[in-house]
Amino acid sequence: MTDWTAVAAQLAEEFAPRAAEIDREGRFPVENVERMKEVGYLSSVVPTELGGGGADLATFAACQKIIAGACASTALATNMHLFGVGAAAEGWHGGERGAEPIFGMVTAGTVVGGSLTDAATGLNVRTSSTPARPVPGGYRVTGRKSFCSLAPVLNFFWGTAADTETGRLLLFGLPRDTPGLSFVDTWDTMAMRGTGSWDVVFDDVFVPDTAVQRGTDPASPAVWDAAQERIFAWFAVSVASVYLGIARAAARFAYDYVGGRTVTGASLPMARQPAQVTSAAEIELALRPAEAMVNDVLTRRADGELLAPADIQALKHTSVTAAAAAVDRCVRMVGGHGIFRRLPLERYYRDVRAGQFHPPSTDVALETIGKAALGIDLAAEPRWPSD
Repeated sequence: MTDWTAVAAQLAEEFAPRAAEIDREGRFPVENVERMKEVGYLSSVVPTELGGGGADLATFAACQKIIAGACASTALATNMHLFGVGAAAEGWHGGERGAEPIFGMVTAGTVVGGSLTDAATGLNVRTSSTPARPVPGGYRVTGRKSFCSLAPVLNFFWGTAADTETGRLLLFGLPRDTPGLSFVDTWDTMAMRGTGSWDVVFDDVFVPDTAVQRGTDPASPAVWDAAQERIFAWFAVSVASVYLGIARAAARFAYDYVGGRTVTGASLPMARQPAQVTSAAEIELALRPAEAMVNDVLTRRADGELLAPADIQALKHTSVTAAAAAVDRCVRMVGGHGIFRRLPLERYYRDVRAGQFHPPSTDVALETIGKAALGIDLAAEPRWPSD
């Protein structure tokens, strides 16, 4: 079986020299994605029985952490292809065969991307403000969605909309060249500048019934099952790994910088200064618990545990928060030179800030975790007392 972490290390070595240019120009790293296709990385999570690489969640997370340390935009963009395919592969190993056509497309070179977020609903992926009007044979969809990473190169699009008659959330897949479906470059950001997370426009797009998965009735009680746990766990673990990968790259840079620099009048490197020793300790004390939390989640899932929403959200929140805190401390270690664009640290500083915005957002995660600790049903109404 392929050693995917070794493949990721080789890709990281190739991608690192281009990362600053991609960030500065705000361009999508097409050449990186093509290289990932060439070595089979974009099908690494597809079951080996179906022509893929057979990587499990732990392997995938380790690889994403390595690549993120070299080019965070490349890691995050392709994450949006890989996590969904990987979650489906895990379901396939459990006997669910519905995703086999997607696996065939991916092993043939198809890049899968999508958007589950609308401007009106923010990052709440459980609902959609995009209307889907029932018509004979399917739906007509008109609207706009945001944050479609991989938009410049995706071949197959996954999106959501709401049935205008029933209110059910619809998940559907469409080829890129579907009439009325277009992608608009709106991505001009301070962080993750190369992810190509464009807007998606639906102009009276016909979505056939055969392309639609219908969600539950919005009036029905929320259900947390293995299928939902699987997709959210693959997303949270991989996103956590991407941002921890950025933070580890920043830490390596900061440690090397202070270890090899001696200020005027000093006989020993900056690393020997008490403040630098303390800073390194604080970086480790931020990152190690988060990394241990990732490993704990992976172990528990491998042992067959179905994680609760609060467990998954705690992992994501803890990891991205720890990563940002660690990079902040790295900047303090390096000092004023850390904000110069000739050094990679300022890019790490900007990129790591995007972690807080992936669903669930910080505020949503805190509500879920806090209510779970207090034994409060998330679906209880009213959400907050009025007195």
